[in-house]
Amino acid sequence: MKKFALIIATGFGSGYLPWAPGSWGAAVMLFFSWWLVDLPTVSFIGLIFILFVLGVSVAQIADNHFAKGSGTASDNDKIVIDEWVGMMITLMPLFYFEKSLLHFAMAFLCFRIFDTLKFGLAKIMDRIHNRWGVMLDDVFAGLHAGVFFFIALWVMYRM
Repeated sequence: MKKFALIIATGFGSGYLPWAPGSWGAAVMLFFSWWLVDLPTVSFIGLIFILFVLGVSVAQIADNHFAKGSGTASDNDKIVIDEWVGMMITLMPLFYFEKSLLHFAMAFLCFRIFDTLKFGLAKIMDRIHNRWGVMLDDVFAGLHAGVFFFIALWVMYRM
């Protein structure tokens, strides 16, 4: 069970990549999302929900495992399943606008900025030092980024 939890929590190993593992994890999900955004909207939302539930289930196991080496048990950088969920939430506006490399790059930048800055509900959730906090801070960062991304796309198409 622990090995499965670590595989899921690290985004199939993308969390082990050096230098900003959260960005790597989000980039891996961005790659897969190129095809996932072609799913029906309800299926995409269902996949987000499944990944969220999986993330909540494995985050504490992975956090405890990584804490043995670092001494801290709070949202270790190697845990990127939360970035996967946040990135997918950020991409939701693409169900209303066209899919393009530019739009994917914009969504990635929006999510990474909002995930790094953490304000509002994302900041509040980041202070919760358990599996819920691990997942929910990125859910809210994804929601904030998704709203900003939607507005940016809407303005671009209005000009």
